[in-house]
Amino acid sequence: MHGVIIIEDKTEIMTRLELAVNNTEGLQVVATATHLQDGINMIYEHRPRVVLIDLGLPDGSGIDAIAAARQADWAIDTLVISIFGDEARVVEAIRAGAKGYILKGGALDTVGEDIHAIINGGSPISPAIARHLLGIVSREYRNTESDRDDCPLSEREMEILNAVSRGYKRREIAEKLSISEGTVGNHINSIYRKLGVGSSLQAVATATRMGLL
Repeated sequence: MHGVIIIEDKTEIMTRLELAVNNTEGLQVVATATHLQDGINMIYEHRPRVVLIDLGLPDGSGIDAIAAARQADWAIDTLVISIFGDEARVVEAIRAGAKGYILKGGALDTVGEDIHAIINGGSPISPAIARHLLGIVSREYRNTESDRDDCPLSEREMEILNAVSRGYKRREIAEKLSISEGTVGNHINSIYRKLGVGSSLQAVATATRMGLL
């Protein structure tokens, strides 16, 4: 059973997230917090496997909680649950260590699936945030002299990375390409290794900087 902490100050959102997590096999909410400092304290008290974090909290930025979790001495990942309008914080959250970024306006009842994706090495990201991230990287880092012939990825790996950059989950990619979810995971791990990254968000950013996306 994987423990989950939720740091969210909106009661309605908190209730929906807690219900979705507890209704997902293998997951259990072990603590909730509506304020940043309480959330950070709970992270070290309960040692969860995953923390769901809102960025806009009454007493500070959820990015500080992401950074705190990154310093932990056990296996822990963070998933940002935010509103559309916090896009300016996307790169900051990723740099702080967030492994996924989904919007509150999306289907929160599937957040358990997103948590399992993170535990299994994935990086769930809402399509709108994926587009925004691509836009940022494209504007700031794209190397116009990059040659696609130097691409270290196979054709299938590029196909999967393109799907990831559009916000598709592993299950959806598997269905789209008529392959198993495990095979998708193997390809994604190969992408990480070839690009020297540790998450799908970093893979998208790196591939875009190289001119591959």
